[in-house]
Amino acid sequence: MSRHHGPDLATMLRLRRSIGAIGLGLPIVLMLGAMIAQMPMKNSISEFYYSPLREIFIGAAAGVGLFLLAYQGYPAMNGEWLTDRRVSNLAGASVLFMAAVPTNCLQATCYPPQTLMDQLIADDRLQAALHLGAAGLFLTSLGVMSHTLFTRCTAPPCSMQKERRNLCYRLFGWVIYAMVALVGGVKLVFPELGHVWDNGWHFTFWAESVALWAFGLSWLMKGEALHDTLPYFYEPAPVETGARPDNAATR
Repeated sequence: MSRHHGPDLATMLRLRRSIGAIGLGLPIVLMLGAMIAQMPMKNSISEFYYSPLREIFIGAAAGVGLFLLAYQGYPAMNGEWLTDRRVSNLAGASVLFMAAVPTNCLQATCYPPQTLMDQLIADDRLQAALHLGAAGLFLTSLGVMSHTLFTRCTAPPCSMQKERRNLCYRLFGWVIYAMVALVGGVKLVFPELGHVWDNGWHFTFWAESVALWAFGLSWLMKGEALHDTLPYFYEPAPVETGARPDNAATR
């Protein structure tokens, strides 16, 4: 199928690339920012809320959330219940809620600013649980999109290139699932061990970063940002027209 350069398709590709770029870049920007500002490294990405890099964290979370809420994806086919629209809306709402309800910061270097949620939710443990739950729901939704939704084909059988991309999508999805299970398991079942790991080598930050990198690469691949870099994964352009096939319109 030849590419249709319509505004809807172009918008969808830009949304995918923007979402992927933020996911891929946020951990790197936070690490570099901490080094440049000569500030202590935080134990999790969410703890950067309690740092001079707070605006970067909040801006990235808000940007991804709004982009996900605006993302339409593919229309439901054959009575599909698990759709791009529903899962992206769930992920977008979760990350916006996560940004609005900050985590607790247990490090001595934290100077928590007073927030609206501090006044509405007096119990710190409840606030931390809500934040952790929203973060887990956000990442799990992203795993579902990569592992299950991105791998669908509009008209099976899938092309060889699509099957190659699907292998990547499934890998990215499993990486996200694994990081969610790892962090959740350690935090809930072995909290003392998690505390030691966080203080020793920022365990939660690195696990979250791996999940975000998998998420970012998945969306960049889906947005065809890697078409020229990894042509092995994309259908070749038709010789007679020189146009790239419509990968975005055919899932």
